[in-house]
Amino acid sequence: MPCCSLTARVAMTNSAQRQGFTLVEILVAVMLTGMLTTLALAPVVVTVRRVVETQEEYADISALSRTMNFLARDLNSAMRLSSNVITIVDHEAIGGNDEDILMIMSTSPTIQGLPSGTLVYKIESGGMMHNDVLPGLYRWIFPGKMPNAIKHENLKGDDPEAQLVLPGVNEFRVEVPTGSHEEDRRKDYSGQLPSGLYIKIGRKSKDNASGASFQNKDSDNLDELERFIVFPQ
Repeated sequence: MPCCSLTARVAMTNSAQRQGFTLVEILVAVMLTGMLTTLALAPVVVTVRRVVETQEEYADISALSRTMNFLARDLNSAMRLSSNVITIVDHEAIGGNDEDILMIMSTSPTIQGLPSGTLVYKIESGGMMHNDVLPGLYRWIFPGKMPNAIKHENLKGDDPEAQLVLPGVNEFRVEVPTGSHEEDRRKDYSGQLPSGLYIKIGRKSKDNASGASFQNKDSDNLDELERFIVFPQ
């Protein structure tokens, strides 16, 4: 009897051992499960990434559109009776991008509780002497002054009066129509309010945030928006 009992216990022990899993088998199972999970989630990850990229692109275009609307408000509030309402200075940066300067007499400052005067839009790129300036499109207000009284070359982004309209802008083009065709445009202008303005704003993409690409005129590296703003006569 004792011999039979011992034999039965040995058989039960061997059976239990056969029903269990070795460490190698468990590791293989975990690895296979991880691979299957990765394969299953891969399309989801790609989809989410595309959605995020689309949202970021839409946000960039929206920022340009809001800036253009803000600028159009200033332009539509121009003081038409003045003989020198608007001045456009054609300026090109070292990298080839347009960095025009727009100066216009407007009643828009009254929204901020200031007298009517000249508004200046200009790109400020910072530099070694102004490395604390965030590059972008800036706006200055000069209450009670005419555009020809403003020395735009002295305006800097670290001025107390400087207002950052949109960071990252590295192209600002302003042109006056001179004929019936869209190609008929004039870059330098000073005088009364024209029939309208062609305005283009370019902003460097997030993937090209280095100083070298900031001066790159390649359109693939820019988000751009151009509009023709009409002044009702």
